[in-house]
Amino acid sequence: MADLITWAEDYVYKKLERVDASTGRVYEVEKNEHVPSVTTILSKTKDMTGLKAWADRVGHAEAERIKNDAAFVGTNMHLVMEKVLAREPLPLAQDWRAMRGYEMGFRLINTYFQHISKVYGSEVSLYYPGKYAGTTDLVAEYRGKLAIVDFKQSVKAKRHQYITDYYHQLAAYAMAHDVVHGTKIDFGVVLVSVQDGTTQEFTTTGKEFEDYKAAWWERVEKYWATRP
Repeated sequence: MADLITWAEDYVYKKLERVDASTGRVYEVEKNEHVPSVTTILSKTKDMTGLKAWADRVGHAEAERIKNDAAFVGTNMHLVMEKVLAREPLPLAQDWRAMRGYEMGFRLINTYFQHISKVYGSEVSLYYPGKYAGTTDLVAEYRGKLAIVDFKQSVKAKRHQYITDYYHQLAAYAMAHDVVHGTKIDFGVVLVSVQDGTTQEFTTTGKEFEDYKAAWWERVEKYWATRP
């Protein structure tokens, strides 16, 4: 499958070092210059009411188990995507949860990789100078447009109105790519593999994407304004 996808070297991506600090995950963009990660800003500016209510309902120990299990499955799903794109062999799955992640990854590949005509980078480190940094799953030509593409796994199917954080994440990476690499990315894609065997594709572009970029910037400013 990966041999059917063309790799391009239009952009030179610098690998950034991630550091887990007391304030959350940060990236070193220059020597001794650290900025918060996209995920840190999202978590620090997120309305946690719904998650807290869910944890209270199912029990905090069970909620933690579900989150850890989903994270492990997601890590293995992403491993499949990374190895296929890098044309590298996939290690044997550690257990049945890892096997589930592998299957979910291949499901996304078989369903959506046919729409990728060119890859500029996989697991790409991106940063907005002085503000934030993060790692996007893919920068690629998707359905004929330069796009930021992120892969997600989910226990249940997602709905457009409930994945605002995903869109803000895409906006963050698009804005960082634009300012450093001189692009004008107007297309964000989220590909979701659901544990019930289905897949989902969510996209944003045009005014909607511009609105997400503006909302993301508000979260960035809010984070910096309240940072100790």
